[in-house]
Order: sequence, then C-alpha cells, then structure tokens
Amino acid sequence: MNKRAINFWLLSPLSTCFVLVCFFCPPVFCNDAHFSSGKTAVAVPFELDDNLIYVRVSVNGSRPLSLILDTGAHSIIHARHARTIGLKLKMIGKAGGAGANQPDVYLVTDKVSFSLPGVALSPPLLLAMSLDAAESCVNEFNIDEEGRDIASDKSKQSGAKRDVDGILGKQFFDQFVVEIDYARRLLNVYDRSSYKYAGSGKDIPLEIGEQHIFARAQIKARGRALLTGRFLLDTGSVQAVSLMKPFMNEHRLLPSTEGMTSFPACGLGGHEKERSWIGTLEALQLGEFKIDAPVTEFRLADPNTDADGIIGGAAFRRFKVIFDYSRRRMILEPRSDLTK
Repeated sequence: MNKRAINFWLLSPLSTCFVLVCFFCPPVFCNDAHFSSGKTAVAVPFELDDNLIYVRVSVNGSRPLSLILDTGAHSIIHARHARTIGLKLKMIGKAGGAGANQPDVYLVTDKVSFSLPGVALSPPLLLAMSLDAAESCVNEFNIDEEGRDIASDKSKQSGAKRDVDGILGKQFFDQFVVEIDYARRLLNVYDRSSYKYAGSGKDIPLEIGEQHIFARAQIKARGRALLTGRFLLDTGSVQAVSLMKPFMNEHRLLPSTEGMTSFPACGLGGHEKERSWIGTLEALQLGEFKIDAPVTEFRLADPNTDADGIIGGAAFRRFKVIFDYSRRRMILEPRSDLTK
C-alpha cells in the first residue's frame, strides 16, 4: 500500500513576519471569551477526516464556516471569506509553512467574533490568507487512522469536496480548557478558571510558545536505544510522527528506504520541492503511553521549526486528549473503544 507524506503542520505559518508584527491588543480585543447562558462547559460536535478535526464556526455572524482545529497554528480565515465578510486586512508578508508557493498573509485589523455552539471568543490575533492550496492538499489524499494514504480507495476523488475555510488555532486553546473526545466526535470546552480534572488520565507537561506547544517524548528506531526529543504537538498534522532533518541526521535515523515511498509534503504553499519518506518507527513513547509502529514521516526538507519532530493526529486520536494551556499540561486518557 502506498503511503504519502501529508503533513498539515504546514497550516502553522512560521514566517518571521509574524514576529515582527508587534501586534498591540486593545482591551476590546483581548480576553473576550464567554459561554452562553452562564454555562461553564459546552459540548461542540466536530467532523474527523484524514485525522484532521473540522468544527463549524460563524465569523461575525456569517454562515457556519469549516475550520480545522489546530494546536500548531495561529487562527486563520481564508482571505476570500474575510473579504466577503468585509474584514479590514493589512498585508504583512508571506506564509512560512510547507509548499513551494507561499500565499500572502494579511493581519485582520477589525475585532472579530468567532461563534461555536454555546461559546464565543474574539481572537486577539487573526490572520487571513488564501487556503486554496491547503484545500487542494486535503482533497487530494485519503488518509486512514494510522496516517497512511489509502491509494486504492478513490471515494474521496469522486465524493464531495472538503472545504477549508480557516483554522481555529492557539487563541482558542489559550482561552479555554479543550477536551477532544475522538470516540464521540465532541469538543468539550470548559472554563479554564473553574476547571478541575477528575479522571484517570496522565499529565504530559507542556512548553507553551508564542504560537506552538511542545512536549518531551521518546522514539525508538529498530535496533536502537530510546531517543528523547522535543516535539511540536500538532492536531493539524495527519501522521503520528514526523522527524525533522537535523534530528534525523544527528542520530542517523533514516532507515533503509526499501519498501518505503517518497512524496513531497503538502501544505499552505502546495507541494514541497523536497520529498519525504514515509515509514514506521518501532515505537513512540509519550509519557507513560507507548504507541507501537507509528506511521512516521522522515522529512528531508530543511525545517522551519527548532523542534526535533512533530506528533500529530494519528497519535492523538488513540486517546481522549485534554489541552489545558493555563496549567501547562496535556492530559491523555486511552480510548476504551480501541483494541490494543
């Protein structure tokens, strides 16, 4: 079976133009997040496709748009929707994700309201850019729960087209405790100040950056000892694991490519010029949890992150995952409905 290097951490632009924006957040833009009817928790349904989470979000009262829930990105709206809604845009540069033709990036200078069922927020930083190339990537491939492209299954090519209208990113996770219940296809959104966890899951400490979150994890290549690395946690990546070129080179991790398939990564700018190999590691160790034979991207392109690798949706969907940025932790509960 063919496997393809589809890695949607591309939806996490890393261009230095974002650092140089020096965005000032007026009081009316900041900390404007609330629940309807005085509640402190709501359940928001989502769709799961290619290990990516899609939620319906109304922007300034618009029709519901389809946004990817992405721990590895700022919040983004497709530029065509931003213009239709009438948002004011200021160009700030080019995106810096995967792909050979990066789109222009705009800063949305209006206050914007995101509305989900039972909850609303005004992201203090919202970017706009064309997501046409990313949408093409999403519709080009059919990814199974392990992170493999099901090349023999043509249903996606003949089926309905998947829209990518934007990204619901870090600003959402900053304001709430977000529990992703993959089994029930629900986001359970909690007030961060009153949240108390009472389950049997295990904490994973988080390093929280300006845009991304990171955790320490271990990988095991065949015939090698465990290696510890700093991994970007990204629900916008469809593979279980992606390894970055410097980390691979330092530890000589690229295995024999016999039986593997190489494809370019696909992202905000379409297909990358450099190709990645798709194979498996022997294991991924994340806290107390071991994932055997995770589908892994061995990425040959020069990275635009200082992380050693990425942990993505094919790994997360094995758990109920709770992102609690206010307490700098992720909580993992193994899914009882999955066989080991």
